[in-house]
Amino acid sequence: MNDTQTSTVHLDPENWPGRAVGTDAMAVLGLVFAFVLFPLGIVFSALGLRNTRRDGSRGRGLALAGMTISLLQVLAIIALVLWAAFGAGS
Repeated sequence: MNDTQTSTVHLDPENWPGRAVGTDAMAVLGLVFAFVLFPLGIVFSALGLRNTRRDGSRGRGLALAGMTISLLQVLAIIALVLWAAFGAGS
């Protein structure tokens, strides 16, 4: 008696997923540039947010983190400029 079983794989292209959903590159770049060059972090994070909403790709959290960090740096610079202009001379 032969106990070996043969297996055949049937590939049906109609049942394949459309495309693998990966992490959006703009969202990743937005987070990276938030630490390196924050104006580009704002731009890439905004593009990443748009892409994740439109495509359904992953990375929305990365884009939100990049946008938050970039905007906090903008607020810190504004606060430093205001402090230097009005608070330091008193």
